[in-house]
Amino acid sequence: MSYLTVPPAVRQLSDTLAAEAAVIRRACGSWTTPEALASAERAADRMRAQIAAVKAEINKVRGVVV
Repeated sequence: MSYLTVPPAVRQLSDTLAAEAAVIRRACGSWTTPEALASAERAADRMRAQIAAVKAEINKVRGVVV
């Protein structure tokens, strides 16, 4: 088995995803407001972009050209 070095950017993006997930979790509690739901929706949009960035970084580590 070979090991690959994960760049710091992937770890940073992972932390950012966790923060966005927290925004969504807070907004989707038992009681919420339209503003909180809008905030959750924006967080989900940002997460989609960040997930694409994580995938791109992982592919760089693997040496995959996309």
